[in-house]
Amino acid sequence: MPEGEVKKKEIVTFVGDVQAKVGFRFVSSQPPEVCRNCKLFVACMSKLKPGKVYEIVDVKDKEHYCPLYEGKVRVVKVVEAPVEALVKSNLAVEGATVEPLIEECGKKCVLRAYCRPEWTDPGKRIKLRICQVIEDVSDRAVCGKKLKKVAGILMDEV
Repeated sequence: MPEGEVKKKEIVTFVGDVQAKVGFRFVSSQPPEVCRNCKLFVACMSKLKPGKVYEIVDVKDKEHYCPLYEGKVRVVKVVEAPVEALVKSNLAVEGATVEPLIEECGKKCVLRAYCRPEWTDPGKRIKLRICQVIEDVSDRAVCGKKLKKVAGILMDEV
């Protein structure tokens, strides 16, 4: 491992057979009721935090039957994956923990997917630890705000 690189905590879980590919990302959700009574719940969903984005880093040969999928699930290892978000330009510093810009401005804008990403939950405050400042996107922001696109790790609820 290169100096300064942090080893991410790997979590063993299950995903549907079709999704079981290294690099596949997903947003964990609240476990449905059918999962809570499953004998594999502890090994499957109990270690994943709802709202977090995970990326598959290893796929094992072991398969199980899943009543939710009504088919096979595979054993995989996942790590929490960085997400891309927009932050105010003056807050875009690697290592900083900030609140990303999450809003619905109603304007047609090429940045719209970053203003209301799939991993957000309306009404909840989000903190993001910035891993990388990607680019200044101020010239593309229809709203006129000074913004930078960053990659970061979602922090636990505030």
